[in-house]
Amino acid sequence: MAKPARIPGPLARAPRSILLTGLLAGLLGAPTAVLAQPPGQQPPPEVTGGESVGADRGGNESAKKLFTVRSVPQADQPPQWAGEAQIGLGATTGNSENSNLNANALISYTAFPWRHFLGAEAIIAETNGERTTERYAVGYKPEYFFSRRTFAFGFFGYDRDPFSNIDNRYSATLGLGHVLLWGDRQTLTVELGGGYRITQFTEATPDSEEPVGRAGFDYTLKLTDNTQFTQDFSVLAGSDNTFIESITALRVAMTDKLALSLSYTVLNNSFTPPGIESTDTFTSVNLVAAF
Repeated sequence: MAKPARIPGPLARAPRSILLTGLLAGLLGAPTAVLAQPPGQQPPPEVTGGESVGADRGGNESAKKLFTVRSVPQADQPPQWAGEAQIGLGATTGNSENSNLNANALISYTAFPWRHFLGAEAIIAETNGERTTERYAVGYKPEYFFSRRTFAFGFFGYDRDPFSNIDNRYSATLGLGHVLLWGDRQTLTVELGGGYRITQFTEATPDSEEPVGRAGFDYTLKLTDNTQFTQDFSVLAGSDNTFIESITALRVAMTDKLALSLSYTVLNNSFTPPGIESTDTFTSVNLVAAF
């Protein structure tokens, strides 16, 4: 069996709905022949508690479960579900009162050569009783692996960020991805594609409909058997606006189901009305639960 590795890693008028439906149908119409795994590969060595820093056997098993959504799908594995949900809360008092909440969930279903992701997130922050950040997003991403490293993908997303002048934003893209690095300790996956985006603004800005290009990469570095560093970066670029998202995280598994995550998120919109910052940053410590 091949070595497991980490990777990184929903419109209003009828014509728009037809466009999104067509893009999805194009991807799902791909051939579904299962590719045979190259012979001669040995199973990975069994992980024991003594191989990690301050972690017992349960912690090592926890790491495998929590980070399985980043593993490269294998031809000989049975269909499987995996997922994680995390929540972070913060508050300060004194000269100023600040509070923030961030929550997200990611579910994957793998039946080689297909893999499907469904994710959602929410970020809310207030200062002295006044809301300063509010973002909601949901996305669906199917992947079809032509080989062990190369795959086609689709991405269909919706997000709302009124403090960045985004009332509703819909996007649909198709593209190709490739696993550049695949090893015991680190993986690097890159993606490139194109599609269409529709944006409805909160201010008196005309709605936008435009073709877009999408590029991104997901990097994972396994520091110990229960500690993992990840860097996810994506760009959705069009003539009216370029949206950039960067998420840097460090996760440490604590038990068979729980982990702690320290993350730093940067969100940037190239077009914002006067008086609205183009870049938002968010730092959080989250409790992560595997299921």
